[in-house]
Amino acid sequence: MNRERVSKMAGKRIKVRPVARRFELTGAELPPIDDIWIIQSTSKDEITLANPRTGHSFPLGMDQIREYLTDRVDRSDAFLVLKSQIILKGRGVSVEPLL
Repeated sequence: MNRERVSKMAGKRIKVRPVARRFELTGAELPPIDDIWIIQSTSKDEITLANPRTGHSFPLGMDQIREYLTDRVDRSDAFLVLKSQIILKGRGVSVEPLL
């Protein structure tokens, strides 16, 4: 993964892979939604992702990014392929490593 390239991507509209898992506060899993995320800010060590639809925002370490791939067909600028799974539960966000 090219950290230099990703660190210059503030403002880009991306899709994350794998798609974020969504849960109700009761723990029941909700169907996946292939949201567009915004790279709000970047540094050499992390990026901040925001989901305009849900209002979630959180920092993500560069070491959790596997690849940044351009998306020339759909409504986003790129795909961010992660080594981790984003989990949305109510207003909270967590990130778990993929095994």
